Amino acid sequence: MANVSKLLHNTVDEHFLSNLEADQVLLRNARTKIRAFLRDAFEKSSVQYFGVQVRPKFFTQGSFAYKTLNHPAFPPGQQKDLDDGCYLPLSFVRGEKPSEAAAAFFAFVEAALADLADTEGWTLVKDKATCVRLVISSDGHVDIPLYAIPDGDFRHLEEARNMQKSATLDAKIDSWDALPSDAVLLAHREKDWVESDPRKIYDWFVDAVMLYKERLRHDCRFMKAWRDYHRLDDDGLTSINIMACVWKAYETIRGPFLPSRSDERLLRVVEKVQGFLANDVRIPPCGDENINRMSVEQRKKVVGKLQDLEAKLRETVTKCDDEARAVDLLRAGFGTRVPLRPDLVIIQASPAMTVLSEPRKTVPAPEVGRSVSG
Repeated sequence: MANVSKLLHNTVDEHFLSNLEADQVLLRNARTKIRAFLRDAFEKSSVQYFGVQVRPKFFTQGSFAYKTLNHPAFPPGQQKDLDDGCYLPLSFVRGEKPSEAAAAFFAFVEAALADLADTEGWTLVKDKATCVRLVISSDGHVDIPLYAIPDGDFRHLEEARNMQKSATLDAKIDSWDALPSDAVLLAHREKDWVESDPRKIYDWFVDAVMLYKERLRHDCRFMKAWRDYHRLDDDGLTSINIMACVWKAYETIRGPFLPSRSDERLLRVVEKVQGFLANDVRIPPCGDENINRMSVEQRKKVVGKLQDLEAKLRETVTKCDDEARAVDLLRAGFGTRVPLRPDLVIIQASPAMTVLSEPRKTVPAPEVGRSVSG
């Protein structure tokens, strides 16, 4: 039996998690430039363009905010990303029909960021349904989703706050009265606006990490790395889907019964996640919304890959008696960012072998007292 916990994570040597770390400097610098440029653009032109002066607010959300960001396994096809929401007060966008307001919001932001992209040598992408994207390098991009938020919330929100959620409304509603008056609305290129408050998922995940500690975040990152290594992002396996299923696995196993060893715990998580991803996935902050958007065929493919991963982890943890073999099994499951470090593997004897290896002991027969039947 091989203990490969130190290959997954340790505090001294190279390990899998350390090899997943993404350099965030370019993303952070780009976020700073984008925010400053958009603030300046709104200050100079919002009265002319919208008829009202407004200063947007920004809130980072997604993997960058959750601290589950990994370096991409196969750039440039896969990229690390930073999602930075741009928020306007709801009263500001209500001057037009919802469809016109959403289109105007996209057009204004795209026009401003096109100038910044030219200056910085970035690429502006306009075909994303819920955001404007700036590709800043071969392995990274920044997405700017556009939101309208109730005026009271807008005044009280702090820019250091992070967010993420998604719940849709009916498409093509062209009356503000038909939209929720107290909801955060996300501009959508086809549906005009969808109800979406990222704070709910952020708060949910932060609470989950407080309960289950960093091991929950680690297991989410391991499973995201597995997804990327097998290119299952092409099959619609999203990061929020993975996070949700890892959390559901923790909830099912329950905290006191989660194995203390990270390799044994990861095996238990993989066992549970298969069943979740084969079906619809729901989590408390999203209500009745199914966040597992994969088709039946995609679900079957992903579950099949998880079964392969479970088999490799199970052989490693319960049968493997060779350090090099244990490393090979882990790399076959999670990819070549698992370090080639057989010295970090601990081979442990099975309980049965431990008993057999003990020297035989002669135990004296117990003394039996005299009994008298009545």
